[in-house]
Amino acid sequence: MFGQGIPQTWGMDQTPTERQLADDPEAIAADRAERSRKRGRQTVRDMVLSMLVVTGAVAILFLPWNHRDVEPVKVVDPIPTVATAREIVTWPVLQPNVPATWRCTSARISTAGDAQPIVHLGYLSPTSRYVGLEQSGTKETSFVHDAVVGGKPTGTSTINAVVWQRYESPDGLQRSLVTSVNGATYVVNSQAQWPEIEQFTRSLAPGTVD
Repeated sequence: MFGQGIPQTWGMDQTPTERQLADDPEAIAADRAERSRKRGRQTVRDMVLSMLVVTGAVAILFLPWNHRDVEPVKVVDPIPTVATAREIVTWPVLQPNVPATWRCTSARISTAGDAQPIVHLGYLSPTSRYVGLEQSGTKETSFVHDAVVGGKPTGTSTINAVVWQRYESPDGLQRSLVTSVNGATYVVNSQAQWPEIEQFTRSLAPGTVD
């Protein structure tokens, strides 16, 4: 009873099923080709979206506000420290007379274990290597040992008629020149090469250099 009046053509306008396509090889091939094209378009779309995401992340990393400016080298005036040191010690306080390309980055007076002043001056060389000068009238053996960072003697350099003992650290990175004269010990230490260290040492002179 329920089948009465139902047209025999019901469902003929619907999309063909796999069973219906099975009888038509060309239709099956066309259907598979269409599915393949859809998958291809989806793959390309996914790749483009992924590239956009990656590009956006890289752009964010390199945006101007994500960069920090390199802090400039802090330059100090060594003259006040040298002048103060000359007033409190009896031995010559040395200061390098170097070109403006050498920048003084530290200057201070500290005290050794035997209460003797230690005058420190630190410079940045034209090759951006730190060169330090430690000078003191202390008799403590640890002064030299600490200043040369545990380096061992490796020969001598004669600079301005003064013999300086060469020291090198065990890893070969730290180089130092040491001499004792006029009641004080002077140590020049750096990771620069010997010619640059000797250039700095050759410029040392007592008193304040304007």
